[in-house]
Amino acid sequence: MTESILGELGEKMKNTVISVLEGVDEVYDTLFDTVRGNVVSFLEGTGDVTTTAMESVSDVVVGALQGAKSVGTAGTEAVTGVVRGTIKGVSEAGGEAGSVVKNAVAAAVSSTSELGGDVTGAAVGAVQGAIEAVRDVGGDVGKATTDAVTGAIEAAGKVGTEVADSVKDVLSSGVEGAKDVIEKI
Repeated sequence: MTESILGELGEKMKNTVISVLEGVDEVYDTLFDTVRGNVVSFLEGTGDVTTTAMESVSDVVVGALQGAKSVGTAGTEAVTGVVRGTIKGVSEAGGEAGSVVKNAVAAAVSSTSELGGDVTGAAVGAVQGAIEAVRDVGGDVGKATTDAVTGAIEAAGKVGTEVADSVKDVLSSGVEGAKDVIEKI
């Protein structure tokens, strides 16, 4: 199903991730660097980097996760690296990193579900990756936490109520600040 909704940018990201990761020892660092670098390249020269990033972030995340899975690199650590690399890439290209947090996290959770992965683990990894990226670029960590947790729960809710409840439980106990966000939504 994910294949059919993947746009041109996502296909490029998927193919790039596959070609770069094959035979690499430091897979997760390489995945992060590949995603970050490609996001910068995709966005440089666009008129409004933030708007373009918001429109394309889901495609980038889905493509990167599909590529990672194709070479046998999946799981929470891959999700964390893809989300973190996407958000840092947006910032390095001159965009507002915080503006893409919710979409990047939601895309990671949805894509993981479609790829048959651990949605709860992906939610935690995506939220942690988003918060870490925003912290690294000097953004508003509180807002990033709210957006990331909200994106994860909304995407998990589309998978099912039990999945959403599980994601809420794990985020509440495993991610600093998530419990406060969950209590408000």
